[in-house]
Amino acid sequence: MGSHATTEFGGKSLPALFPSIESKIILDIASHAFMPLDLPRLLSPLAARQDYVTPPSSAPSTEHTLTLKHFPSFHGLLRPLLKYFEVLGAFAASSGKPWEVFAITCSLSDYVSHLTELHQQYKWSAVVIYHVEFHTIRLWDMKSGDYSGWARPDHNLLSRIVYMHPLPPPLSTGSQSTTKPPSSKPKKTSLPVEQQVCYDWNSEICKSSPCSSKRRHVCRTCEGDHLSSACTKKA
Repeated sequence: MGSHATTEFGGKSLPALFPSIESKIILDIASHAFMPLDLPRLLSPLAARQDYVTPPSSAPSTEHTLTLKHFPSFHGLLRPLLKYFEVLGAFAASSGKPWEVFAITCSLSDYVSHLTELHQQYKWSAVVIYHVEFHTIRLWDMKSGDYSGWARPDHNLLSRIVYMHPLPPPLSTGSQSTTKPPSSKPKKTSLPVEQQVCYDWNSEICKSSPCSSKRRHVCRTCEGDHLSSACTKKA
């Protein structure tokens, strides 16, 4: 039986579509055996192969230097991730699975939007660890043909890894007004988690009920039983 990597697609085999990527890597991607920390190999065929180590489920620390070395910035992750989805989509198309191609395309769009928002609000050292764990979980889903998980934020992982590492607020200059608009991010507080307001619920990110982070689903302005966007009181 011939290798899936030689399947014809648009008159070309998959290796011909991706000449800079080893055929074995294409097969690993198609079989969902290609690990998240190997993504840089899609852009640099000569990159040294390093054994994949599952990162710890905790806040960023010196133990995560390997992950940060592979993806030192948002764009350092985005470029190989887009190439990874290109290979996934090409394989699905060559296998005659148009709905799977559609699912992959939609999932990529949703996930990149999700990563972009996290990158803008939280420290990259936390976001990149979230991605590696998130991607690892998706590998198991994709083995059964399910790509929908890419489109859904993992609030358990976010609560455990990301939410406690927000970016510091931008420094104000003397020429700017000292009046600041109400913050959409949780304020630091000594209150127990169960008494804190869920800002993600107010931003319509947190969809679970009860709250996955055990916070209160109330208006962050008046603590009424409605979203802050529907609040009629001034902050």
